Amino acid sequence: AQVIIKAGETSVQYTHDAQGDDVYQDAGEISLGIKTAEDAKGTVFENLQFGGDASVKVTDTINEVVAKLTATPSVNEGGEITYTITLTNKDGLPINNHSELFFKLTDGTTVVVPANSTTGSITVTAPDNVYVGANEPVVNAIEAASGADAWKFENLTLDKTEVSTTVTDEPGTPGNEGDIVKVTITADQVSVAENVKPTFTVHINTVLAHDLTVTLSNNAVVTIKAGQTSSEPY
Repeated sequence: AQVIIKAGETSVQYTHDAQGDDVYQDAGEISLGIKTAEDAKGTVFENLQFGGDASVKVTDTINEVVAKLTATPSVNEGGEITYTITLTNKDGLPINNHSELFFKLTDGTTVVVPANSTTGSITVTAPDNVYVGANEPVVNAIEAASGADAWKFENLTLDKTEVSTTVTDEPGTPGNEGDIVKVTITADQVSVAENVKPTFTVHINTVLAHDLTVTLSNNAVVTIKAGQTSSEPY
């Protein structure tokens, strides 16, 4: 840059460009010095001396970046729930100078926002069960943020508002009859002598959350315990 001190005056003001507003911590200093000085008419000074550099400290203006979580609003049992983290600044300042950011959700899931990006997503599988009836909604929220540059923001705010995904039951969905629970019985012996009691075992094709009580054709009752797939021999 070049400035002119008018004849008869002893100073001139120069306005430097501002460092620029952003969302990152980057306080610093702007320094300027004198490189050369020449008389407008070419007159040579007897003893021209230059003073030292002048500097101005630049402080951060605190600009907030908000991390917000959104989720798929509704899925069928066993469907895919997509969680998305979005970074925004109310003034529209760029958010494009950071490394990977990791956002941990309350259920333990981690959503990664790639370097220099404002959004990141992850897809998880919704709960699925074999029972008819309403399912509990899947609720989540942002718990914490981490990453090498998580500290770099002037003010990174985590919007911890909970998001909820409705999980609908499978029966009634076109083309889907729901999860099959198949109960079978097998004989434990191929043959026995007439004085030996034969035994039978009842099986199911999937582990259940509750005990299953099965009544046999002779009205005997056997129980398959929760978490198991067969009964004790009857």
